[in-house]
Amino acid sequence: MAEAPHRPEDVAQPFDVVAEALALGMPYRIRVEADGVTRRFIHVGESCLALNGVPAEAVLANGSVLYDMILPEHRETFARAEAEAMATRRPFSIEIQMRRADGEVRWHRVASYPRVLPDGVALWDGLQADITETRRLAEELRDQRRRLQMAVEATGLGFWEWDPAGDRVIWSERNKALFGLPADAGPLDICRYMELVHPEDLPKVEAVYLATETMEDGGDFSVEHRTAGPESGVRWILTHGRVLKENGETRLVVGTSVDVTERRMMEERRALLMGELAHRAKNGLTVMMAIVGQTARSARSVEDFAGVLTARLDAMAKSQDLVTATGGGPVQLADMLEVALTPFGLARFEIAPGFAGVTIAGQMAAALGLLLHEMATNAVKYGGLSVREGRVRIVSSDAPPGRVVLHWCETGGPPVVPPPKPGFGSRVLETALTPFGGKVVTAFREHGFEARVEFPRAG
Repeated sequence: MAEAPHRPEDVAQPFDVVAEALALGMPYRIRVEADGVTRRFIHVGESCLALNGVPAEAVLANGSVLYDMILPEHRETFARAEAEAMATRRPFSIEIQMRRADGEVRWHRVASYPRVLPDGVALWDGLQADITETRRLAEELRDQRRRLQMAVEATGLGFWEWDPAGDRVIWSERNKALFGLPADAGPLDICRYMELVHPEDLPKVEAVYLATETMEDGGDFSVEHRTAGPESGVRWILTHGRVLKENGETRLVVGTSVDVTERRMMEERRALLMGELAHRAKNGLTVMMAIVGQTARSARSVEDFAGVLTARLDAMAKSQDLVTATGGGPVQLADMLEVALTPFGLARFEIAPGFAGVTIAGQMAAALGLLLHEMATNAVKYGGLSVREGRVRIVSSDAPPGRVVLHWCETGGPPVVPPPKPGFGSRVLETALTPFGGKVVTAFREHGFEARVEFPRAG
């Protein structure tokens, strides 16, 4: 009697044996008839008992035994994904929770691949694997990363990762905020990051990241740069990074970012004040000689000369005290103008009464005194106060709420022209009030130098 031919579904599959031998999970095979509806298990691995708590024979006899183990909240998703896979005959893969026969709930990954036979029957070779521990470890890692990120961001640091191979950048919400991006901004890559670096600092930042490729065993790097974010304006960011390499290839770069704008501004203000002290020491004798000469020309006697000169030098010392002050309560703008300008001959300044009652913060007064001293010094050396007939007119004008506008206008002096290149004085004019919300606009008119100075009131 001839032996009946083996059907394809009856032939042992190497994968079934390997899966069982290596404990990869439970191999199974489902036969779906050509109508696409009728189906049944035709093979279930012996590991079914250990995995699900029921023997393979029970599932072969009634496949619902296995399907009924799927938790109710996962059944609809599973059925929809399975129906779509069978309709399109594409590979199927899903992660679900199932309740074993003994009541224990476990996570499982169910995946299968179709083989279509000549008669239209589809055989789905699949594997059911317990991934509970994998899911638990992944969740623990996510929790650890979340806690680490919260701890890092509690210190004001932003956290980031860069995968050079996939050109994928991951930024924490704090890191995005530092660059003026919303929390849901994405996707990010290294090119997008470079777009957020201030153009003047871009070559420096690019050079640092290119240098990471030459690190044989990885290492650390730091770079400080300004941002050019769409919402944040210009900020100074200090970035620390660590390069992780494997077999000479950069696998990952991780690091932190912190906003150091305030520190940079303090350093710039300190450098400005220190530079001003050096600048004052350098041209102090020139200014004093000009004051002495002007005093001598207007003095009627030696006693008059000595008295006026002493008074002016004393006022100059008081102005220096005001300039170097860093705190204190609000001061009257009119008083500050008088103290700052008296050393240069207050009679040669026409100060409009519009400043009466206006107060400014102590730090603003110091910065404004520095600015006025610089403009008065320049006027004595080059501008309206360098000749007997010259005058400086200081008037106020309409200003936005909470702000003050002061106009400095020199007349009667020699023709003035812009300096050939910006010097220390120009830097003072540009930056002295910036940290306090003030600004200065200068102009070299035919009749003399002018400046529009705007700054906030106190309170």
